[in-house]
Amino acid sequence: MKTVIVLFALCLGSLWAGEPQFGSIDYTKPREYLGWPESLGDRGAIQKQASQLKADSDRETIRNVLNWMKRNLQYDSQRAYAWRNYDDVLREKAFGGCADQGIVCGVLLKGAGIPAVWVKTMDVNWIWDFKKGRPFQSWSGHVFVEVWVDQRWMLLDPGGEVLYEDYRPQARILPGNRFAYDKGNDPMAMVMSLQWEAWKSQTEAYFRALDESLLPVDPAGGTDVNPVAWVAGNSPYYQTMTQMAAEAGLAVRKSFNTDYDTYLPQARGHVLLVETHNGAPIVPLDVLDKHFPGSAVGLQRADGMVCLAGTTIVFVDFSKPLQKLRLGDGGKKGTTNQSGAANGSQPFRADTNRTSSAAGSRR
Repeated sequence: MKTVIVLFALCLGSLWAGEPQFGSIDYTKPREYLGWPESLGDRGAIQKQASQLKADSDRETIRNVLNWMKRNLQYDSQRAYAWRNYDDVLREKAFGGCADQGIVCGVLLKGAGIPAVWVKTMDVNWIWDFKKGRPFQSWSGHVFVEVWVDQRWMLLDPGGEVLYEDYRPQARILPGNRFAYDKGNDPMAMVMSLQWEAWKSQTEAYFRALDESLLPVDPAGGTDVNPVAWVAGNSPYYQTMTQMAAEAGLAVRKSFNTDYDTYLPQARGHVLLVETHNGAPIVPLDVLDKHFPGSAVGLQRADGMVCLAGTTIVFVDFSKPLQKLRLGDGGKKGTTNQSGAANGSQPFRADTNRTSSAAGSRR
């Protein structure tokens, strides 16, 4: 019968994900958060295990719970996308992520006499990317557990095994630059990432309507006063291009050889150096053209440069003698010294005694 109830609850959750509630906890009544719903696992089994981990002090109990989890459970990312409670995690001896890890930790602490509240967060950078329509690799959040220890509320990160004592439950920005948006005593009703599609729908609706004034300043929304460079290349070539940029007065904001759809848009309005060999850039031409239409023209030019809508793209061809960058107008357009040197100095050359790493190996 319990199985039928849980399955019914899961079906309802997939059809409708409730509104996250940040201010629903009565922190003046910690003992109200000692219990847990049946959906989180067999009460007798949880209580039995918790009693074996309970120590003379709450801090020692927390340490025992985390150490027991570390000894008995392994991480398996393939288990992160379906509902799993304490019973499932213990039977499979594995957790899929911070959600089911947090559930196990929370019920064991409650069973050992420590009031606990689950806290859902999303990474601030993800929130800004989502709200601004920027590409992102994954839905990025984390689950914390608030615990009543030494007569006050503290914040526990079960995955990081960190107890934050200097904590105010009203805080919205939590460690790791994460925005707290939902708290509760019933993870299934809250809708965790284990309920993948329902969780995404809930998260999307909530953050689309979120007041941006609640967030820290968007780190990707600033404008550089001085020109900066982005470098697409493998080792050792990206190091050489970084040196070239520095000598041209450019600070390198990011070097990358993967996740082009993430980083290329961030290079707009700046200088983009692209590792090239025999006229072939490491970034696929169709990917470059998607973000910078017409950029391939630079491959036909002697200096390897093309300026497109304020972005200077430089194809640095390591099959040829390298030339120093000479950028004018704040980096909006540029030329190179056609003789291969600048101001009497020798041109850069790649260190051919070093071996390039495979594309995508550096993040």
